[in-house]
Amino acid sequence: MLLFAEIGVDAARFAAMAPELRTEAVLLAMERGKSAAEIARAVGSTASEVRQIASATYLFQLNADRTMPAEVENERPKHTGGRPSGTGTAFKILDLLTEAGAYGLAANSESLAKTLSVSERQVQRAMNRLLGEDFIVRLKAPSGRSPAVWTITADGRSVRDEVAARQGR
Repeated sequence: MLLFAEIGVDAARFAAMAPELRTEAVLLAMERGKSAAEIARAVGSTASEVRQIASATYLFQLNADRTMPAEVENERPKHTGGRPSGTGTAFKILDLLTEAGAYGLAANSESLAKTLSVSERQVQRAMNRLLGEDFIVRLKAPSGRSPAVWTITADGRSVRDEVAARQGR
């Protein structure tokens, strides 16, 4: 796997990376259009493990040389707000598509951005990631003034349900 155009990552280098760097490497590869399956082949893993690595979150404390998994509640400062991450936007899109049902949701990035109260760029990045992971598909291409129609795949629904269950929804 090649990150950007200058950093080669093979199975041995990937395994030697700290967990937070593995997550960052996977996310960078996904931003460059690589699917979980392609990344998995390059680093000697499975697509499921790559998706799990990509979904990991970490808390970086800049005033101390320390990184910890985001799940360590007793050591985390309380969340004080801010904009949702791309992962949050992706989940919200999966949620909307689940609600839309089998006929899908007619939407473009502008309408989704307004609905989700995020930027169009966040929507575009989340949609690209969801498409790359085969969590969503386009049922109908845009035509004239009509936006594309999108639906969630079985894999997407399973990921959405898993995340919703962790959130107690």
